[in-house]
Amino acid sequence: MPLNFIASIDEATAVDSINKYFEVLANGRPRYAGSRFETFAGAGDTHEPDRITAEDLLAVSLLSVHVPGQATLGILGSSAMELEEQLKLIPVYLRFEEISDLEFGEYLGKDSPAEKLWKILRQEGDRWHVGQTTASKILARKRPHLIPIYDSVIAGKTGLTGSGSQWSKWHNAFHGPHGYDC
Repeated sequence: MPLNFIASIDEATAVDSINKYFEVLANGRPRYAGSRFETFAGAGDTHEPDRITAEDLLAVSLLSVHVPGQATLGILGSSAMELEEQLKLIPVYLRFEEISDLEFGEYLGKDSPAEKLWKILRQEGDRWHVGQTTASKILARKRPHLIPIYDSVIAGKTGLTGSGSQWSKWHNAFHGPHGYDC
């Protein structure tokens, strides 16, 4: 299951990696820009948590993704209200590792607000050219404790071959019969 790779990481290596990731260089800038993703411009889940803002789209760029111009126009303009309506349906305080099966279905399951957000961001027919990695990072910015990021690093470490069913797989990993003890 996806979390099996965690067992192969010893505590000292994990602590060292985290410290290095959040390290500030002598010039005052972070070693890795991505280390500021969650806190940039007031944090996405605390600063206007139910609206995707220009700051949120800039924050995802810290994680080495590009939000195409057409997507930016749609997210901040024509689809902004629809996105806001769905975000309002997902409580900010929810934590992925703590949600029940019922909450999973309500907030992340089929026809849930998170799935609707995903579909809006991905735009059927790829009109906006927002891929699964960019969509996951935008959603993680707004609900960092609930929506997991999917990218090539996660795929490589977990064996997930796409983002399509990743929420269910992560939920099963945390809550299934052989779940991960958080």
